[in-house]
Parts: sequence; C-alpha cells; structure tokens
Amino acid sequence: MRSGARLAVGDGFDVNAVRCHDACRGFDAPEETTGHALVFVRRGAFVRRSGGREVLLDSTVAYLTAPGGEQQCAHPVGAGDTCVVIGLSPHLAAALAAGEPGALPAVPMDAASEFALRRVAALARGADADGALAEQVVGTVAALIARARRDGTAGGPRRGGTGRRERLAGQVREILLAEPNLGVIEVARRVSWSPHYLSRVFSQVTGASISAYRNRIRVSRALERIGQGERDLAALARELGFADHAHLTRTVRAFTGHTPTGCRALL
Repeated sequence: MRSGARLAVGDGFDVNAVRCHDACRGFDAPEETTGHALVFVRRGAFVRRSGGREVLLDSTVAYLTAPGGEQQCAHPVGAGDTCVVIGLSPHLAAALAAGEPGALPAVPMDAASEFALRRVAALARGADADGALAEQVVGTVAALIARARRDGTAGGPRRGGTGRRERLAGQVREILLAEPNLGVIEVARRVSWSPHYLSRVFSQVTGASISAYRNRIRVSRALERIGQGERDLAALARELGFADHAHLTRTVRAFTGHTPTGCRALL
C-alpha cells in the first residue's frame, strides 16, 4: 500500500512525500512512469526493476524517471520506505538536463548531495521559503544529473543481474541496511566469503569500500534523526555505532560539511 502528500508546488516543479508500507520480497505489478521526477529514498530501501535492470535503492542512491517507462518495486529489506519525489515539468527537466531529460535508473550520491535533498524536503515544509526552495531544487537536481553524466555513474550498482560479484555486493548492502553496525569480518562470515575477497569485490562493484558504505548509512540515519529534532547526540552516537558524541560530530561534518547542530538548524 502506498500513500503520499504534496509538500510544495513551485514554478515547474512540485515536492512530494511518498510512503510505501509494503514488506514483500516479491515484485509488484508493472506500472508506467508518467513524468519526469527525481526520487530520493529518505528512509528504508527497496528494489526497483526497470529496463531490464534491478537496482537496490537506499539513501545513497537517487534515480530520475521519464515518461513512457515501466517499473516494478520489491521490498526485501525492512518494512517499506519513505521517499521524497521532486516532480519536474518537461520544460524544467529539459533545462536541468541540458536538453536531454532521459531517465537515469540510479545515481550514486555522496552525503552532501543527500543533505541537499533533505534540505529540499525541509524547505518544502516552510511557509515562506518559495525562493530558497526553487534554488535548492534547481541546483541539487542539475548537479546530480551533471555528475552522473560526467562520472559515468548513471545506472549505478545493480542489485542482482547475472554476475556473481553483483549479487554478492547486493547481499552485503542488504545486510548492512538491516544492521549497519556490523563489521567487515561479521559480514564476510554471513555470506561465507573471506573478508579480503569480499572487500575487493564490493569496492569493484560499488566504487566504495564496505566501511565507507557503512558510514554513509550511519550518517544518513543520523541526518534523518537530527532532522526530526533529535538533541541527545550522545545517545544517537551509541545507537548508530559511533564511538562517542565527538566521533559522530566529526563524521557528520566530514561527510556533509556541517556539524550535527548545524544540520538540525538547516533541516
């Protein structure tokens, strides 16, 4: 079951919150994508099948839809997800994509890009942020599209496919999404491969080390909680597996450019 709410409407765009309540490993019925939209998984994760590809979407990956496509979704991790969906008019999509507003099935994001998208959602809830919201939407979406094309990252790491290495990397991501405090040795034990081999394969498939991906998930969850108003940073650090409050602060600042207190003010 899916529910949604429109947060804001601007000149050529709208911002929506969409929640899927499913907890099913199987794919739902195919549905057509009817417009241009950037989709960011704010909380949770799901697998999207489109154009013969299956991609595991979490807060480290966004994607861009285009009219005329088809997609199916499954939820092998957790019990549903919450997404921010930025709908774009054909004119604005063409402008932000330099005239080529095609679908991008997966765009890997660093924590700064994730923070920018969380900022979009925060501004969309504000009463007097029309100008700032438009600037944030335009700047963030254009930067993500340009980065994906420049770095050749559009498509992202597949969740499944025919390759053993891709399947293994997908397993690791699903394990860490469920339990982000696990270390490399424990993850390797669960998938029955050596830590060295597993680390090498994961880096080759995803472009990031297992430790880096784990920290991204931790930072993402920290941002979600901070955006909800969490103030006990020492308790949050313990919960997310950081050594202490200072470790959480250093990591969040290194990934986003802001301290947790600064993030709270902006989110």
